Amino acid sequence: MAQKTEKSFRSFIKGLVTEANELTFPESASIDEQNFVLNRDGSRSRRLGVDFEESYVLRATGLTAADLRDGKQSFHVWESPGGDTTVSLGLIRVKNKIWFVNLLAATPSAALKNSGSPITISGLSNANIETAVISNKCVIASEDLLHPIKLTYNPSTDIVTQSQLILKIRDLYGVDDSLDVDERPSSLSNTHKYNLRNQGWSPDVVSVAAAGSADAIDYTKTKLAVYPSNSDVWTLGKVSNPGSSDYERYDPEVLERNSTSKYQVSRGSYVIDAFNRGASRQSESGVTGLPSDSENGTITTVASYAQRVFYSGIVSNLNGGDARSPNYSGYIFFSKVVTSEDDLIKCYQEADPTDPGINDIIANDGGTVHLPEVTRIIKIASTQASLLVFAENGVYEVYGDTGGFVATSFQVSKLSTNGVFNPKSIVDINGNFIYWSKAGIYQLSPDSASGRFRAESVSLKTIQTLYLNIPDIGKNNCKGFYDEKENQVRWLYNDSANYSTTNYINNYNKELIYDLTLQAWYKNTFSTLASDSPYVADYIPIPGYSVTSTEETVYTGTDEVLVTAGDTVVVDSDLAVNRSSQFSYLTIRGTSFTISKYKDDTFKDWVSSDAVGISYLSYLVTGWELFGNFLRKKQVPYIQFYFKRTENGYTAASGTLELTKPSSCLVQAQWNWTNSANSGKWGTQFQAYRLLRHYIPTGPTDPFDYGEGVIVTKNKLRGSGKTLSLKIESEAGKDMQILGWGLPVTMNESI
Repeated sequence: MAQKTEKSFRSFIKGLVTEANELTFPESASIDEQNFVLNRDGSRSRRLGVDFEESYVLRATGLTAADLRDGKQSFHVWESPGGDTTVSLGLIRVKNKIWFVNLLAATPSAALKNSGSPITISGLSNANIETAVISNKCVIASEDLLHPIKLTYNPSTDIVTQSQLILKIRDLYGVDDSLDVDERPSSLSNTHKYNLRNQGWSPDVVSVAAAGSADAIDYTKTKLAVYPSNSDVWTLGKVSNPGSSDYERYDPEVLERNSTSKYQVSRGSYVIDAFNRGASRQSESGVTGLPSDSENGTITTVASYAQRVFYSGIVSNLNGGDARSPNYSGYIFFSKVVTSEDDLIKCYQEADPTDPGINDIIANDGGTVHLPEVTRIIKIASTQASLLVFAENGVYEVYGDTGGFVATSFQVSKLSTNGVFNPKSIVDINGNFIYWSKAGIYQLSPDSASGRFRAESVSLKTIQTLYLNIPDIGKNNCKGFYDEKENQVRWLYNDSANYSTTNYINNYNKELIYDLTLQAWYKNTFSTLASDSPYVADYIPIPGYSVTSTEETVYTGTDEVLVTAGDTVVVDSDLAVNRSSQFSYLTIRGTSFTISKYKDDTFKDWVSSDAVGISYLSYLVTGWELFGNFLRKKQVPYIQFYFKRTENGYTAASGTLELTKPSSCLVQAQWNWTNSANSGKWGTQFQAYRLLRHYIPTGPTDPFDYGEGVIVTKNKLRGSGKTLSLKIESEAGKDMQILGWGLPVTMNESI
């Protein structure tokens, strides 16, 4: 006798899964899907069409098509520029220009700041830029730039200015003078003279009276026939007899008796340019003939943390260096605690380490962190209590011994061996992080026991195959964003065959979304017009509200207040209006840019671009349903679908009335794990969404009071097999909001 059962699906929210086989596929998950939103109430619905924002403005860049094709486009946020809390600046970078929009405006693309003009960043070409905000200033770093750039905004003039940040360090390296540490040479080379000066042998050192005006270095040669070594500290040559007229003065003979060390003494009397070291040494010391010693690698990532700026991402490329020249590839520079603009470049301790009196490093000082095992630092990012370092060969955490970060006491721990190649893939989730690595998509979150971060794959058991199938160029150039309102992480990427670094590298055709609440994935595809099509280039974080200025009349009681001339007294007032979404897209069309978002309820992309737009397909393929048994053949005589009704009125068209916001749902049964209609096991596609009751409208203004918010239909399902999958597709121009479905199942008694 045949077995009968029933099955209901009313919470299809496990999303896309690629890491299960035909017999273990999880319930309420899809084999494949596109352009279907994952709703936390258990329903699935079509995404809206992407289109330019309301009252948009297309901004001409003045660049050529080749500039856009070969160059980079990106978006960055500068909160409270110049201390103005009524402005949130969005930085739109196109090639070497940056425009500024007010994100608090109702239409950001129409609200340019900096008097409507861009600034041009000299030297910026095709490399990515990274930004950090500190003390109301915006710091920009890029591989293209010799030095980071500081942007300053003046709210009273609405002008943005730029200046270079040339990092300064104490010269803790010195130069190679080819001497043993404790060797006292009989002749003085320029390199050794510089080292002695940098080790505290200043021209200001006061020698005994017999020396006259002789320099302490030269007087040592006069008295001992040799010059001081790199292990000699001049203070060991001080006359210690208080009764002597030379008390506390330098005497080479006293040095000879007291100095027995064979170890390198402290360096760093001079503060020099961290990158143009050779020229800076000569300028500070007056000693010529030193190695040119410059670093051609540049800072590519910046972060603000613990009231400091951190700089890193250098791929070291020395020019004219020597054996003492540092390799900056694993270095992180950090400024002193910033209390003024000058502090942004001070990556050194204030006290001279060679000073015999005050020479200690203090908590607020600047300095460097060196990670010698790191091959290349891709990005640094701040958390609430530490600094994360994303490198090609792993992820590291830098943190203070007692919390926070101080220059005198910090530690470094390695969190993961899975490295990062694309800084734009790294997304901050309120202090936790998620990123794309070579091995998959990983999330960093604090360990409950230690409080330190730990890395865990979020793709391995769900979409690993999908992720690994994205071409490397697509992974290496994706861009991520955290939608705080929806608690979702989103990434833009391109997987097309003609995608390349010299062919619109920021033109994205796909979007991958991870819902952190549901721990489920889905994806979108952007459509392209036949000609002059816009494209999505980056995410734009939009504040949860916009601010509109209005005038309000002043009243006394119920009477308007008037001035002598009879004019009504009014005051300016800012009105905050909530926004439905907290992100939009930086959008490029031709050589112009604007802002777009999901908004079109006719389910077309780019309608505003050509007044027509292009329809896109939404579909999902449900997982293989075994109904608890994969041995027996099954039949499903009918299937019931449940939808939210979307129709809400009528419009007049060609003399007839048509329903507004109509829905459609096309369904096809696919039996027996088949993947092609050639199997003969795919059923005929049918329309599952139907309004079953006849309704007569009163006219164009009729609200279509149908009386039912949920549409239920019963549909025949042809075919049979050991397992069933459904392909659900949209119809052009129509909505679809699926609540669920249910079906009776009959199983054959025999196997």
